[in-house]
Amino acid sequence: MPDTTQSFSQLLLTYGPGAMLDLPDHAVVVAGLQGWHYGGQWLPIEEQRLVPLLRQQLALGSEFEGLRPPPKQDEDRHDDRRPGVDVMVFPTWFTVEEPEQSAGQTPATSETRRRMVEFEHLQTRGDRLSYPDPVSGKRLGVNPIRFVGACAKGHLEDVDWRGLAHRGGDRACRKPMFWVERGVSSDPSDISVQCTCGARVTMADLYKPKFLGTCAAFSPWLMPRYVSGESCSEDLRLLPRSATNTYFAQTVTVISLTRTDNRVRQTIEEHRQTVESLRSLPNFVQVLRSLPQTKGPFAPFSDEEIINALATMAEDNDGSSTNPRVAEFDALASGAPVIGYDDAAAFLFAETLDRATLSLSPPWDQFLAGIVKVSRLREVTCLYGFTRLEPPPTSAESELDEIQLNVDGAPLSREVRWLPAIEQFGEGIFLHVNPDYIRQWRDRADVIIRADELHRGEAHEAGHFNRPPRHLGVAYWALHSLSHALMAELAMECGYPISSLKERIYASGAGQSDRFGILIYTSTAGGQGTLGGLSGMADHMPKILAKAVHGLELCSNDPICADHHAGTDLDERPLHGAACHACILVPETSCEARNTRLDRGLLVSTLVGSKSAMFL
Repeated sequence: MPDTTQSFSQLLLTYGPGAMLDLPDHAVVVAGLQGWHYGGQWLPIEEQRLVPLLRQQLALGSEFEGLRPPPKQDEDRHDDRRPGVDVMVFPTWFTVEEPEQSAGQTPATSETRRRMVEFEHLQTRGDRLSYPDPVSGKRLGVNPIRFVGACAKGHLEDVDWRGLAHRGGDRACRKPMFWVERGVSSDPSDISVQCTCGARVTMADLYKPKFLGTCAAFSPWLMPRYVSGESCSEDLRLLPRSATNTYFAQTVTVISLTRTDNRVRQTIEEHRQTVESLRSLPNFVQVLRSLPQTKGPFAPFSDEEIINALATMAEDNDGSSTNPRVAEFDALASGAPVIGYDDAAAFLFAETLDRATLSLSPPWDQFLAGIVKVSRLREVTCLYGFTRLEPPPTSAESELDEIQLNVDGAPLSREVRWLPAIEQFGEGIFLHVNPDYIRQWRDRADVIIRADELHRGEAHEAGHFNRPPRHLGVAYWALHSLSHALMAELAMECGYPISSLKERIYASGAGQSDRFGILIYTSTAGGQGTLGGLSGMADHMPKILAKAVHGLELCSNDPICADHHAGTDLDERPLHGAACHACILVPETSCEARNTRLDRGLLVSTLVGSKSAMFL
């Protein structure tokens, strides 16, 4: 099989371990972490705030090594140890390309019959699979079957086509089987699997609840694929290989930040994993200066500066279980004129703009506590699991002062010693929202009533997925809606398409320290920074805010859009208020909450009016 390349972000977010992938001549499943080969060369991704969080939330032991980037293709290597990711043929049932037409049928009622064969009956020539026809002697091409069986816990297996066709009959029958399609409607009742002996089963039957039986706890991407004694109580469900619900990546993302502009401390943070692995050596500083990856970064500092910085950082450590978003907010909202330092190797460089130069007018002089121009940032995204059939909770579905990873997904490996991650560099704008302004708005009687309605919508949505609700609060809904309006306005000003922009909402829940803010940024995998088009808009944010909010007052789908209320329409869109694709919905890649928890009526008075608008 020839090499097929994918970008780092595709391999991590779309075609990670356990994902099904169509290649030109095969259908495969991507191997677990045991099948990721680095050819002996790789450098860890340093992110000290993320590693302890993963170790704590996923119950990983001391053997957890940290984060690795996906293997990078080496075009000069062609040996068996070259970097890459293994794939396994899946499903193992195929249909033969050359159809056999039933004799005596008119075109209107014709049946298309394709022989069904298993992988063990195929022959391989080069990288192509073929079926040796016993009648004609020809080598016929094959296509992988379009349907597989999956369960809510992520297990995956071939459908027992022969057993289901012969249910209640002779299950030992081994006569040829055919995939039969009648007409052109593609109705499930017109598609069937038939055996030469007369036994058959239709696709309509296969979609019936519990028809496929109980899951066999089979995991074709892991080694071993099945553990003796392992069982699963979930019902097996029919799943088209190309369906959008075959794979939902479970990821956690942090923005790499520094709490100081001290360059030696920041350099230590950037190489924390390497530094910690050498600390036990009596001459660890000398070893640090001799390693290729650390020799250059630590060259400007003396031995004493390095040792003193390590001691100070140990004293300042406030615990490893802190939600990364709290540290991010505290750094960006510190009010320091300069955050981080301006260097090509730095993780962060940002500047707090002088309010006196912004000429803020009402209501923005009360709403904004500060604007931060983020000229450089680093985003680290880690894949720790995946789900099938139903998506996991979004990263936004946790309170700002606590974080809980959803760990009910399928594993990436039988023994997790490391996790794959990617680092992306970019720029952005941070808006520090005045907590007094939010409190005064949130305590209004009309807003309290509206918040109760939103809570009911969140509870209804959580009940649909059989998980406890996460009430993020009315402030999150409002700031999230404002963030979408800002991204749409910024896309017309900064030169980046809206699909390249991302958001990060900071909103405390009830009884928590008040932290409210919006980070809008862009980042690129493998890129060393961006062109400054987005961060350059920081000085113009008062004008952009005013235009973005004013544009929410009317939607081209009004009055239908404006009249939709989140939390009251429990049968449809319980996490959407006055929000649609014509106003504040954005591309899925830009939203941290899958385009949910949005209502422009929380910001402005819409066509039908709104008593809970933040900006009257």
